[in-house]
Parts: sequence; structure tokens; C-alpha cells
Amino acid sequence: MATTHTATTQDSVARVITIRKVSPGAPLDWLKKGYVDYKKSFLPSMLYGLIFAVVGMAVIFLASKNPIFSMAFISAFFLVGPFIAVGLYHLSWQIEEGEKPCLLDSVVHIKSNLLNLGLFIVILGFLMMIWMRIAALIAGVYFGNLELITQGVSAIFSMEFSLEFVAFFTFFGFFIAQLAFSISVVAIPMIIHRKVDVITAIITSLRVVMKNPIAMLVWAIIIVAMINLGFILFFLGLAVTLPIIGHASWHAYRATVDD
Repeated sequence: MATTHTATTQDSVARVITIRKVSPGAPLDWLKKGYVDYKKSFLPSMLYGLIFAVVGMAVIFLASKNPIFSMAFISAFFLVGPFIAVGLYHLSWQIEEGEKPCLLDSVVHIKSNLLNLGLFIVILGFLMMIWMRIAALIAGVYFGNLELITQGVSAIFSMEFSLEFVAFFTFFGFFIAQLAFSISVVAIPMIIHRKVDVITAIITSLRVVMKNPIAMLVWAIIIVAMINLGFILFFLGLAVTLPIIGHASWHAYRATVDD
């Protein structure tokens, strides 16, 4: 009975939060504001970005013998992106309040709602785990790990059913990424900013996507393009593109969720 009451209360809280309707071109404005915040907090933002880049390069190097794992890991960046940008949201919040962006404050502030932030991380981690298992299953259906290890990426494109494999891999990857995007597009900034529970944050994020489908589609395309640009630039590009996306995500939250 108490559980039902709690769930009803959380749903009611989410419903009273007003969601704004934004134009399809709004994501471009968020991106511009994100770039401005990046310049204003250059050193802490760049440090966050370098951490992303170094970790990315290290994992890809360790997984270089298995291209399927590498592909799955790269796509997993899109799933865990909202979490790894958590410190950047607070830097943008500091700029919005007219304060000097401080790296230490952005790290310490994570503790303000650590329980709900941790629960959301578990949810994203679960989605990431599901995706990694799906990727391994698809690879196992089409060819063995030994063939991948000995031939590398060329094994994927030299096989008879390569197009079918890529189609399945892309379809399931898109589905998982779309789910992760929908529940997290404004969730973590909201958890940090308003200290709401994880259920309220997820419901609000889903409502934002439902009320602004075109703008959210444009925003998702921009995020994918920016992250891919970072990958193309040998991961070092992530030191710039990921912080900008992180700062811009704060402005996406502020533009779509009313005070």
C-alpha cells in the first residue's frame, strides 16, 4: 500500500512539472550556448574532455583484438554520455548563476543527490549491459570470435551476410540508444539541479521527448554527429565535442523544463 502511494506521489510530482514546447531549431541554440559555456569554463571542461578521451583510447586499445566489442563500446558512449557529463552540468549551472566555474565544486556537488544519481547510473549501466550482450549474440550468430580475432574488422565486411549483420547490429543499437536518450535527455541535469527522485526525472524526460519529438530528433542527431566527430579525430576530439554537448544538454534541460 505504501509503495503504491509513493509511486502515485512521484507520478503526480512529475505531472505538475510544466514542459515547454520548443522549436525544431532550438537544439542549434543549445549548441551555441554550450560552446559559450565551454569557453567560459575552458580549463575544467577541457580536463573532463581529456579524461573522456584517455579512457576511450585505453578501452579501445584493450579491445582492439575484438572489433565487435570495440563497436559495441563506441556505441555505448551514447548510452552513458549523460552520466559522464554530470560535472559539466554543474559548471553550466555556476555560469548561469554568475559564479566562477570551479572543477572541485562540480565534483563535490554530485554528492547532493547521490542516491538518485546512483540509481540512474544503475539503470544506464543495465541498458549498457543489455546492449553488450545483444552485440555479442548477434556476432555469435553470424561468425565465431576466433574468426574476428584472426581477421579483425575485415572479417565483418568480407562475410557473405555482412549487410544483414550490419543492419541487425544498427537496428538493435539504435533501439537501445533511443531508449537511453528518451529517459535521460533531461533526467540527470534535473536530478542535480532540483534534487528530484529518479522516477520523476525519467518521467519528465520522457514527457520532454513526447512534447518535442522533432526538436529531440534534431538534438539526438547533433549529439551523434558531435561524438562521431570526436571519434574521427582519434578520440582527442572528444576533449572538445563531449564537453560542448554536456554544456548544451544543460541548456536543453533549462529550455524544455519550466521552473
